Amino acid sequence: MERNNLKYTLREILIVIIGITIAFSMNKCSDNIKNKRLLKEYMKNIRSDIAMDKEQLAKNSLAIETKITICNQMIQLLNAESEENLELLGMAFEVLKYESFNPENITYRTLINSGDLKLLDDFELKTAIQRHYANYETVQDIYLKHRSLIRDYLGNYMINYADYDKFAKGELPFLDRSRLKNIIRALLTTLNEKKEAAQIGMDSCEALLLVLEQSLD
Repeated sequence: MERNNLKYTLREILIVIIGITIAFSMNKCSDNIKNKRLLKEYMKNIRSDIAMDKEQLAKNSLAIETKITICNQMIQLLNAESEENLELLGMAFEVLKYESFNPENITYRTLINSGDLKLLDDFELKTAIQRHYANYETVQDIYLKHRSLIRDYLGNYMINYADYDKFAKGELPFLDRSRLKNIIRALLTTLNEKKEAAQIGMDSCEALLLVLEQSLD
């Protein structure tokens, strides 16, 4: 009798263990499915972000190329011995504008800050994403260098080394042409750096987009 009770008890315990194991496995399977769906949404959003970044960098590259041309023209005009060309003023104000690069990185930041990056078990893809956003830091550093030069030098020159009453008389307002020329030369250097940085950013976008496309297939 006691042996039968023991068998019954062991059988009940075994049934409970099997039930718990099945439930645990089902929950784990369900979590895995949810995680895969979540990760896929992350990757789709990052792909969309990167595509927009690439488009922004391409537009910046064209605008930068235009400003490089303007700077070269300004240097030629400032070196010329002929009469002052009033177009220089418009060129100077055109060069004062600068292109910003604000990457679409909310999805990536969410992926990092939430700890969901651990869901990504594809080492190649994870490395490609991290490398790409590290490249953005280099691009933004170069953009910041150019913006600082615009603000601290050309902007300062246009306020403190220009007499705009002269323009009303048909004369250029620039009080120190040599200083302006040196500033434009410095800007030309940073513009070329920005152009290279934009290309680095676009190449990085293209490389990551290819990896993402393969992972989403």
